[in-house]
Amino acid sequence: MNLKSMLSAYSSEIRVLEQDSRMLRTIEKTPSLRSYRPPFWCRNAFTQIFWLILRETYYYNKVTYRRIKLNREDGGTVCIDIAESNHLRKDAPIVIFLHTITGSSNALNSFVRYANKRAWRAIVLNRRGHEEILTSPNFNLMGDVDDTVAMIEKVKELFPESKFLSAVGISAGSGQVVSYIGREAENVGISAAVSLCPAYDIGQAFENLDKRYPLVASLLLKRIKNYFLKSNEEILKNEKGFQEALEAKTLHDFVQVISPMAGSENWEAYLQQHNPMSHFQNNHIPCLILNSLDDPICIKENIPDLKHSNYALVLTKYGSHIAFAEGLFGQGSWMERITMDFLESCLELGHSK
Repeated sequence: MNLKSMLSAYSSEIRVLEQDSRMLRTIEKTPSLRSYRPPFWCRNAFTQIFWLILRETYYYNKVTYRRIKLNREDGGTVCIDIAESNHLRKDAPIVIFLHTITGSSNALNSFVRYANKRAWRAIVLNRRGHEEILTSPNFNLMGDVDDTVAMIEKVKELFPESKFLSAVGISAGSGQVVSYIGREAENVGISAAVSLCPAYDIGQAFENLDKRYPLVASLLLKRIKNYFLKSNEEILKNEKGFQEALEAKTLHDFVQVISPMAGSENWEAYLQQHNPMSHFQNNHIPCLILNSLDDPICIKENIPDLKHSNYALVLTKYGSHIAFAEGLFGQGSWMERITMDFLESCLELGHSK
């Protein structure tokens, strides 16, 4: 590989609407977005994921959280985990994390510690069935915007001095961030957002994963069944779709039959209510999107030719799924670094509500 092709391999493609002057200024102020160079030994997508798991294991339980539970109108429970940050000023900017499909606050400890190190208050929103067992027979793999609204409003109530709130969605959480900022539109409770490794149209994304990487899809399906169905069998066993979900052979079949447990009449109604692509055009705040072309979970076939106001899409050749190791020994995360760089650019440019 010659020098020119090496530089090309490491350069990011940044898609942004040419008329969107606010986003163009923000991108210009965030030079770290322009290239990603993985460690020489960690270019393979599955090596990246293996290294990510090791990093998460190392950081597990290394952050102390204060937990606040919110009881929802239907009897469901969601949790807000606030990372211990006594060194921060009362008006410190806030970054709110929305976790992965079977994740929780403990799986985000590396990101949380990094945000705290950069003087941001880090908070994790745990969806129904994450960290706590279900208290009502309702859960949603992609999250529920009404729950997210309630949790963000609670965060604003807890930290009234903070004038800049932002949200970062990781994997499944990335779709919830976009659904939230799109559905809430001008009423959104944050000033900037980041969507990391989204799958975009969930009507096609799970089916595409089933076809492209059947082993990955099968392992993920087994994990999801254990995490949600078997852990909450007593409260879910009489619900419509429960038995069909247990017997589902593919992810696409699974997400269709659990639609009633997310409060939707059927799969079509679920997509209308919860598909991020049904809402994204109404967003009013700066939102950075990151995808890697070698992602084995949110695969490149899902990525649209997205050029829309208030969005910037960053594409890299390497990085895998929410991994993006950097540094000679893979000790850092380019994904974490550019996320905080982008949010700080938004803060410094005055993109606040």
